[in-house]
Amino acid sequence: MLPHYLMAAGYNCSAINTDLNTDIDPDEWAAYQSNEALLAQADEKPFFAVYSFGESHASVFKLTPAQARKQRSSLLTDEELHDPAKAPLPVFIPDTPLARERTALFYDGMMQVDRHVGEVIENLVSASVLDNTIVFFWSDHGTGFPRGKTHVYDDGLRVPLIIRFPDKYQHLAPGPPGTVVDNLVMTMDMGASVLSMMDVQIPNHFQGRAFLGKQKEPHRDYVCGARDRLDNCNEVIRTIRNERYRYIRNFLPHRPYASFWPDGGFFATPPEKGTPEHDFWDTSCLPGEQKVHDPDGVFLLPIPEAYSAYLIWQANKPFEELYDVENDPEEIANLADDPEYSDLKDQMRAQLFAWMIETRDLGLIDETEMIVRATEYDGVNYEVGAHCEHYAHILETADFPRLGEAGRAKLIDRLDDTDSAVRYWAITGLMSYELKDTLLQRIGPFVRDESISVSLAAADLLCQNNRPAGAMPALERALQSDLLWARFRAGANLSFYRREILAQMKALIPTLQAALDNPVCYGPFEPDWDALIPPVQTMYRAQKDTIVGEWILQRVIKRIELA
Repeated sequence: MLPHYLMAAGYNCSAINTDLNTDIDPDEWAAYQSNEALLAQADEKPFFAVYSFGESHASVFKLTPAQARKQRSSLLTDEELHDPAKAPLPVFIPDTPLARERTALFYDGMMQVDRHVGEVIENLVSASVLDNTIVFFWSDHGTGFPRGKTHVYDDGLRVPLIIRFPDKYQHLAPGPPGTVVDNLVMTMDMGASVLSMMDVQIPNHFQGRAFLGKQKEPHRDYVCGARDRLDNCNEVIRTIRNERYRYIRNFLPHRPYASFWPDGGFFATPPEKGTPEHDFWDTSCLPGEQKVHDPDGVFLLPIPEAYSAYLIWQANKPFEELYDVENDPEEIANLADDPEYSDLKDQMRAQLFAWMIETRDLGLIDETEMIVRATEYDGVNYEVGAHCEHYAHILETADFPRLGEAGRAKLIDRLDDTDSAVRYWAITGLMSYELKDTLLQRIGPFVRDESISVSLAAADLLCQNNRPAGAMPALERALQSDLLWARFRAGANLSFYRREILAQMKALIPTLQAALDNPVCYGPFEPDWDALIPPVQTMYRAQKDTIVGEWILQRVIKRIELA
C-alpha cells in the first residue's frame, strides 16, 4: 500500500479506500488521519490525501431515475441532468428507452464526481496549499455499462489520468500545462511514479514502472491487463495493447463473458412471472435488489437477435481476439482469424506471455490452490509466484487448447503431471473439446485428486458432459472444506449448471446448507478476526456472508430445489 511507504518517509496520510483485500497493521491504520486534519497540518508536515467518489459507480445502472437523483446527482440542477434521448450508446448495446435512461444516469453521476473534484480543489485553495500540491485524478476502471467494467476492452480498462503540477513542481512535469501525453501507462505505474517524485526508493517487488521523477524509466511499448474471478464466475482473461492494437487471450473459452448467465441466454425472453419456469430462471441471476447486475446486462433482456453478432452476449468465447483500435475503437471486428494479421497476433501473444512469466501472473494458479500454496509463505500470495519453478510449464499447458487437436494430445499427456496447477489446466483445457467416453472415464478418478482445485475441475468437466454422479465426491469434499474459497468454487460451478444436471444434485442440499453455516474461512490458518482492522473484517464478512453465502450457496440451494 502506497501510504505505508509514504508514512515511513515522513508524510501524513489519509485513510485509503476501505474496499480492502489485504490486511493492514492496526497501528498503521490508527495513524491514518482525515483529509481535513491533513490540510490543517500542512504547514508542519507534507501530506498524501486520498479522495474517493462513487456516484459514477457501475451500480448506477441498477437505479431508477428517482433513486439516482437522490443518491448520484443531488448536486446537479434539473437543467443539468442528461437527456436520455441524447445518451451515446455503444453499438453492441440495444437502443432501448431503458438503456438510454440508465446511460444518462451514468453521465449524471460522472458530472457529480466532477463537482466533487471541484470541491477538493476549493478545499486546497482555502487551506492555502494548492500551489504546493500535486493533484492526480484517475478512475479504477472504465464505464459501467455491459462490456465495460470487468471486461478487458478499452471500455473497461482505459481510464482518465490528469495530473496538475503547480509552478513550484513544474520541473517534475512531462511538459508545460495543457500537455497531452500519449505514452502508454498502467495504473500500477502511478505508485512507482509517486515514490519516484518524492525521492523514495521504489521497492524491488513493485511491478509498476515510474513515468515521473528521478527514477523515471523508458515509456512502455505496450500495456497489459487481466480479468479474473468476479463474484461467482471464475475467469482468466489476459490482454495486451500497444498504441494501435489490442490482443486478448481467453483461457476459459467455455465460460460466457457474463458473470451471471441467465438461463436460456441473453436472447431468450424470460419466462412469465408467477410460473415455476420463472422461479427457476430467477435463480440464475443475482438475488433480490441486486437482480439488475450492472456489468452483465440482465436489465436489457431479451437482447434482440440482431445483436447476436456481438461476442459479449454469447455463451462462450473465442480463444483469441485481436482489434485494430485505431480503426475500430469499439473493438467489434475480431481480426484474430484473419491471415493478414497472423504475424502480429503471434508477436503480441508472445509479448503477453513474456509479461505473465516476468510478473509471475498469479491468475494461472487457481484461487483454491493459491490459498493452499500460500500457507507455506505465511499467507503471502506474492511468494507463491516468486517460488513457482514451473510457471512457464503451467502457462504452456493453459495455452494448449488454442492448438486444436495437437493441443488435445498434449493436454492428455499432462494429466498426470506432478504439479497440481498443470493437472488443473490439463483438465480445464479439455473442456474446450468434445470428449469420448474413454477419456471421460480417465478423468473420473481425478475427482479424488489430492488438490481440491484439480478435483473440482474434474467434477466441472464431468457435469459439463452430463455425468453429475461422478462429480459428487469432489463437490461434497469441497463443500465440507474449512477453506471458504473451496466452498465458494464448488457452489459457483453448480450455479452455472442447467436444470437437468441440477435435478440430479438434490443429495447435495444438506452439504450445501452445512457449507453455508460453516464460519471458518482459512481452516488451520484462521486469523484472529478480532485483531484485524474493522474494514478488513467487513470485507471478509462480505465475502463469506454476501458473495459466498447469499449470492452463491443460498442461490444454488434454491436452484437445486426448484430443478
